[in-house]
Amino acid sequence: MRKKIICLLVFLLSVLFCFGSCKDHTDQNGETTDADVSSDMNITTARSADPVPAGDFELIDGVYVTKIFSYSGAYFEDGSNDACEGVCAVCLYNASPVHYQYLRFTLKTTDGEFTFSATTLFAGSSMTVLSENKEAYKSDLLLSSQILSAAPFSETPSVHLDSLQITYTDGFINVKNLTDQKLENVYVYYKNTDENGYLGGITYRTSFGELEAGEVRQGSAQNMHKDSCKVVFATYGS
Repeated sequence: MRKKIICLLVFLLSVLFCFGSCKDHTDQNGETTDADVSSDMNITTARSADPVPAGDFELIDGVYVTKIFSYSGAYFEDGSNDACEGVCAVCLYNASPVHYQYLRFTLKTTDGEFTFSATTLFAGSSMTVLSENKEAYKSDLLLSSQILSAAPFSETPSVHLDSLQITYTDGFINVKNLTDQKLENVYVYYKNTDENGYLGGITYRTSFGELEAGEVRQGSAQNMHKDSCKVVFATYGS
């Protein structure tokens, strides 16, 4: 009988111990911590019912908004490079293994809703993107985020160093066909850069049409500046 009572007490103590351990997923204020956030959260819904400081949150699996701020300078997103002031801008960091060809999303703050389009967001890269329609930014309190469209590259993007020799200077790109066959529909894509990574969600491209084996051709690239741009990938058919 005594052994049965001792066993019962041991069982009850173990239950109480397990119950106490499960409470470790909440903080001292009883609020839910990251340990309770579901990994399959629907990214198209509000991430918080209350305003939270903007920046450094996950937009889509492995892609983070690291900063929301007011930008003044050249407006790149429409290709005009017109001067703008106080435009809402975000810094993105792609920590995922996915190369995104196109990523369009909205952020809703206490001051309004802003829409962004990022193109050629490679895995491991950072990018500053300016809001569409040059909306002004005033508030840094984030209410929700929504992905409107997300399109990964169907093939890993490349500059094809074995097939193309690409050089560039202000306003022009030169391409040489290094193969022994004709290449068709040759395109070179490039982006603006700064010390933080790619600058602007826009990606520019220059068409070279057909290139015969060994042929060198120069193409006009109005937005190419050798000290502040980078060729990001090229495409062709044969």
